[in-house]
Order: sequence, then C-alpha cells, then structure tokens
Amino acid sequence: MPNRTDALLVLCPLTVEAVSVRSGLKGGRVVWAGMRAWRRSAVCAVLRRGPRVPVAVVGVACALTPHARPGDLVVPDVVRSPRGARRCSSSTKLVSALRAAGRTVHTGALVESERIVGRAADTTSDAVALDLESGLLLDLVDDGRPVTVLRAVVDTPARPLLSAATVPGGVAALAALRASGPALRTWATTVARGNDNPVKEVRHP
Repeated sequence: MPNRTDALLVLCPLTVEAVSVRSGLKGGRVVWAGMRAWRRSAVCAVLRRGPRVPVAVVGVACALTPHARPGDLVVPDVVRSPRGARRCSSSTKLVSALRAAGRTVHTGALVESERIVGRAADTTSDAVALDLESGLLLDLVDDGRPVTVLRAVVDTPARPLLSAATVPGGVAALAALRASGPALRTWATTVARGNDNPVKEVRHP
C-alpha cells in the first residue's frame, strides 16, 4: 500500500550508492536515478506508482565547509540549483534521527553544480556541500509528498576529489550511507504519520 507509514522511496544517482543504501535500509525501495538524473523516465514511473510515498534523495557529495570530514553526513534544509531553490522543512526530523544514532550531521544549504568540481576550494559558496543532482531529482518530486536529501561526504576542501584520499573518503561515505538506513526509515514513518508537506519552492527573482 503506497500510504503505509513504513513505505519509503530512495533515489540514488550512482549504482554504488544504491547498493550501499539498499544493504542498510532493510525495506523500502531504492531506485538508481543516474548521474545528473539521466534515468528520469524510470524515476517518474516509480513516483507515479506510489504518489504518497515519502522520498529521500541519497548519495555522496563534496563538502564546502572545512569542518566536515569524509563519512560525515549532510542534510540540507535548502537545495539551490540554477533553476531556483527548494526548502525541505522536514529535514530536522532526519537530522534528529541520525544524531540519535551517533552520526555527525551538517545542516544548511546544498548547492547543485552542473559539472564535477575537482577542488571544493575552487567553489565560491556559503553552502555546506555540493552535488550534481539533488535539485534535479527534487524537481521531479513536485507533488507535495514528504521529501528529504541525505548526502555523505567524500571529499573536502582539504581532501580534493581525485586525490590519494578519494578512495578512503569514498569508502567512509558509502559506509555512512549504509548505516543511515534505520534513520531514513524513522524519518519516513514520522513524516507519513504527521502528513508533512516539506518541500517548498523558492524561485529566484
């Protein structure tokens, strides 16, 4: 039943992210969305089949704050993209569940980039993290259902992408995604029971 409180749909851009999340979720449905959401047709088909199921966009990201370390988690309250900004008002519920499980969580803005950034230090932004597709996927989930975004840090300003630190950073990030399964299920149950409407669009003037 699409409206049961334990239902959850997770959208992961990369297959390795989907495998990690699926192994820790123990329920719900995990969909491979493709980098830059190139599998949007498949995503839209799944969304249509479960119109009230809470959705989590989950994957890895580049941290823009010097306080983050590989394996830390980012739960943004707003996602900025070239098309505008989307606020996720239920993000605090996921943050609480993750911190109760002992995870380090960073909050604030997440910015969507149209290309891979080699060094976080090369990006001028007040956001806490950067990825390639959270905004694109939130654009597809534009029907008022509960939505959140969860990203695990791979690289940081001190540990750039495609460096010797990338492999251990990736391992730490995927392990963090795997361990986040119970918190994601707690979030989905909470927002479904509370009838949240957590995604609000804010267009740039």
